[in-house]
Amino acid sequence: MLKRTLKMSFWIWYDYMGTWFMINLCLLTPWIIFIVPLFLHINTFPPLLIGFLLFGACLYFYIANVFISAFTVSILEHKEGLKNKLGFAIKITFIKSLPVGLLFLFLFTVLLINIWFYLHKKFSGLLWVNYIFIGLFLWLILFTFCSLLWSIPTLSFKRLNTLKNILWGYIILIANPYFSFQLLFCYTISTLLNIFPLYFFFIGTVIPPIILTCAYEILSRKYEAIQKQQIELPEYIVFRDYEDEFLNRSWEHLFKPWKL
Repeated sequence: MLKRTLKMSFWIWYDYMGTWFMINLCLLTPWIIFIVPLFLHINTFPPLLIGFLLFGACLYFYIANVFISAFTVSILEHKEGLKNKLGFAIKITFIKSLPVGLLFLFLFTVLLINIWFYLHKKFSGLLWVNYIFIGLFLWLILFTFCSLLWSIPTLSFKRLNTLKNILWGYIILIANPYFSFQLLFCYTISTLLNIFPLYFFFIGTVIPPIILTCAYEILSRKYEAIQKQQIELPEYIVFRDYEDEFLNRSWEHLFKPWKL
């Protein structure tokens, strides 16, 4: 499934390269406003202001991911015209994403506070107990982050309330741990590549959430086949390789686009 996810992600980006470039530039501006002052004046800012900037940066990063994911969903659902695609993405972003993002930030804050507590306080005088709790909360942070990744495309694909959206992320993670950690690896690598300026200014913001959305689409096709009791069929039928405009291409189409 990972191979199909990456292939679909690439062709979605390739077909709308100019649009993605403009969206990336627009989304980078607020991100730079949050991050640049933080790095330039981190030693002079009061802790409360640093916390506010970090909180705002994390929330904005999540909202930007939701916007790009929703735009990708509008492409997968063949919504006509840039106006309709942007309208759908803006609607999802401003109506559904904020409460989910705030609740996830609350969960991460609670987990980080627990780690800080066990790093600075001894529990019953036994240091090894502290290490066990720290390790437990680190795993919970990783587990919650994987669930967060699935919740981003869920906002656009399914009509769920805030709590059900978060719960659905955990359900997908528990049901597909191997694929989820493959997705986490791809998302992390595609995000870390932003240390390269050309990547950062050209595609750095858009690629990670495109991968998330395509992973959800591919996974949904698998469950659709299970529901229809077609899981025993060949994979190219289950995932509709020959029907999908993004999966039925080869690298030849990069050099011979007229064959599409």
